[in-house]
Amino acid sequence: MEGIASVGHVGHDGTEGCPVRKLTSPDDPALPARALEHVSTGPEPRWVVRSFELARQVLRSAESTHQAGFGAEQVERAGPRIRPGILYLEGAAHHTQRRATARFFAPKVIEGYREMMQALSDDLVAQVRPDRWVDLSDLSLQMAVRVTGNVVGLTSSSTVRMGRRLSTFFEGDPTEKVHDAGSLVRTLRRHTVLLRFFLLDVKPAIGARRRTRREDVISQLLDAGFNDLDILTECVTYAAAGMATTREFISVAVWHLLDDPALLARYRGASRDERLSILDETLRLEPVVGHLFRRTIAPLTLDGPDGPVGLPVGTLVDIDLRAANADQHVAGADPVSLCPHRDLARGVPPTVLSFGDGHHKCPGGPLALMETEVFVSTLLREDVVADGPPRVRWNLVSQGYDLDRFRVRRPA
Repeated sequence: MEGIASVGHVGHDGTEGCPVRKLTSPDDPALPARALEHVSTGPEPRWVVRSFELARQVLRSAESTHQAGFGAEQVERAGPRIRPGILYLEGAAHHTQRRATARFFAPKVIEGYREMMQALSDDLVAQVRPDRWVDLSDLSLQMAVRVTGNVVGLTSSSTVRMGRRLSTFFEGDPTEKVHDAGSLVRTLRRHTVLLRFFLLDVKPAIGARRRTRREDVISQLLDAGFNDLDILTECVTYAAAGMATTREFISVAVWHLLDDPALLARYRGASRDERLSILDETLRLEPVVGHLFRRTIAPLTLDGPDGPVGLPVGTLVDIDLRAANADQHVAGADPVSLCPHRDLARGVPPTVLSFGDGHHKCPGGPLALMETEVFVSTLLREDVVADGPPRVRWNLVSQGYDLDRFRVRRPA
């Protein structure tokens, strides 16, 4: 699905001069949005949550809700043949695996990647020259694949080819059911790409770590008794969470900065903390994942605008992150403007809910912010021009945007 709003447009708030949200999803509500609403359209009736407080309540209700997005329920229906990835685990199994992998995302460990990130950024940015256009989405994907690959342990194959394989796999809807010739071809293609990812990327990494353990996720999974297919599931999960999403974050950040000379000048002259503040606000405004879904496994009561609403067992809850991130009760005035150092409500993180919340909150958020800051700062150290805005497509799985064909070069 394609669609964009204010593409190439540098919109500004009338008083503060802040650039506005560029991307508008086809199902974005008018703001301010109704905090809680029952929606009967679509494949299944659901309650849509659009306020920060209600969204956080649902995401922190681990005893009352389970993961229902990213194909979680299709994975559950597949049975016990393959161990579910960390994204789909709940309860004690989820807590055990989160604790086991937490050390890979500790602040000191993440800081240790900075030198590698800088060297990689220097190599990638060197491809941006005056004599030709280069697709920024390709460079940002290579950056994300290399960084996440180091954390996971996918370092025994060509990262460029691995990135292409993963990009192909995540095109379209991996949970699509076969209903005609076209869907059959797409399904077979994704399965073929997944098999190649396993044989060419995951299997060599497993073999290397069976011989010599390293400080990465695959080594930890081997120590925990995971078999090869279990490890493949985890690698696909980390690829989706760490590679695909960071690529989009880098692209949308550069798009905003190149479209607003004042913001770009501020970024270039800023300290590292100030640059991170600009990126935090960009991600709040343009969350890569647009919706999170939960299914109630116990009765749950939410404080709706017209009073308490009781959700029985089996209710699908759709958490609209784009609306919750623009909730005026936490973001203040002009919530769809990009204003660094926004005066958020107390206890609200700078990116609001862009990395989720509760027990499934993304552990790699600080890593994604660091690699984005390193790459974007390296790219924009010198002048860059874009050949128009990127193409925008809306991803049915992440319920967020995919940006590509974002061509840039140095000015002649």
